[in-house]
Amino acid sequence: MRRGPRGLVVLVCLTVVGCKKPPPAGTADQPPQPPNPTGLYTDVNPRWTHNGRQIAFLRATPDHRMQLYLVDADLERPLALLESELLCPDRPYRSTQETYSSTDTLAWSPDDRLIAFERIEWFTFEDGERLPGTSLWSFDTRSGRVKPLAVHPPHYFNIFYYYHSPVWSPDGRYLAFVAEGINGQRSLCIRPVAAQKPQESHPHFDNYEDSDWSVWEPRRRQPRQPQQSGLVFRQSKRRTYNVPPTETLRRLTPGSVESESAGEIWRITNQDYHAPAATQATRERSVTLRIGQPVWSPDGETLAFTLTPDANDYTRYELWTWRRADGKAQRVSPAGRGYFAPVWIGNDTLGCLSKQGEHYAVFTLATDDGAVSLLGTIGSADCDWSPDRRRIVWATAPQDAVADSDDPTTLHLFNTGLRVPK
Repeated sequence: MRRGPRGLVVLVCLTVVGCKKPPPAGTADQPPQPPNPTGLYTDVNPRWTHNGRQIAFLRATPDHRMQLYLVDADLERPLALLESELLCPDRPYRSTQETYSSTDTLAWSPDDRLIAFERIEWFTFEDGERLPGTSLWSFDTRSGRVKPLAVHPPHYFNIFYYYHSPVWSPDGRYLAFVAEGINGQRSLCIRPVAAQKPQESHPHFDNYEDSDWSVWEPRRRQPRQPQQSGLVFRQSKRRTYNVPPTETLRRLTPGSVESESAGEIWRITNQDYHAPAATQATRERSVTLRIGQPVWSPDGETLAFTLTPDANDYTRYELWTWRRADGKAQRVSPAGRGYFAPVWIGNDTLGCLSKQGEHYAVFTLATDDGAVSLLGTIGSADCDWSPDRRRIVWATAPQDAVADSDDPTTLHLFNTGLRVPK
């Protein structure tokens, strides 16, 4: 049965919700946490600056607190930027690339000055119950100022309590992010940073409430055309229980009135995914398709993304590319093992990960013939490639042991051995 545009929202709107400060001492919004031993932490969510000189990350402790840090490219001198804060006791922070939905992430502004990050935001209902959500804030590395990027209004009437996955536009004028509900509903938000207040961000209209994985188009070298980047994102269309869902890639351009600047650019169904000669039993083994992790080539002509018939089985993930020139998409990864977390190495080669027991193999993949080359292995899919693709910084899994005092951070570096021409 098809749901109305905001049928669920109407029910939620019957309860007025406010965004207020954390509860005072003595209230029991969450069970008391055990004391956190000194030195017991794990550094997660590493993100390189665009110039490759620094890495931002979060230091996580078992009591659900996180602290924003900055470290140089050699992981030698970590610097705490903010105090340790409770982030979200009811929702796990997922920064790993081994995920079918948009990751929780830090995001550097194009000029490497601002870091977008999540903060806890409390909602109070009329019956006194409280719910911890998340909002988005920015830290200015030059001035040390912290400002809100996307927060909920004082009286909130919608269902999207969690803001996460911030992505800056190439010119820094817009911030796209995902708004998520407590039952997994997801919608896309786009805030004009200079023209809209942080509490005025609203989800983009989405009748299916299943949109995520947004990526901005890079600036292309076309001086005669307006340099206005579009935003591509995934949207799943689920109409009825008897009709298989459809995975789509959509594009929109904020502020544009041109009809061709927005709309669907590609779609695929379960029936389209399998060969026409496949048996019905083969088709039914794939419950639902899932698009994810879109990334643009440096020249902005090709979009790489993952496509899988089983979101929880990473041995079945495939890498696909969509070409702007003809609007066609095709699988580029070889069959037999799963590949995910694509990054571009030039305009015709992808870097990616593949699950290998408890570790992750790092591959390069040629998009023209599907040839793969093993670079080595890393211990976590919570990672980020340096802009020159020569190194990968990755986070270790949470440990029960106190961190080694001789190591300034629990992050690690992997040298790829690549030499990417500029």
